[in-house]
Amino acid sequence: MGHLTFVAVIAVLFTLFTETEASAFVYNYERLRIAGLICSGLLFFGGVGVLLYNKCSRRSKKVEDDSSEI
Repeated sequence: MGHLTFVAVIAVLFTLFTETEASAFVYNYERLRIAGLICSGLLFFGGVGVLLYNKCSRRSKKVEDDSSEI
């Protein structure tokens, strides 16, 4: 029984020390910043594209309507 308790204590201590060394929350801030800038740029240009798409489609419909009336 004493050996089993000793092994259990060693296992608990081992897991405590390995979790602090191998932290999953270590960030590469340079890469994170670049990814954020790319994502915000894509969202910005996508929004501008959506806004301009409606204006371009309206102009083409008006041109088609004018030619059908003549």
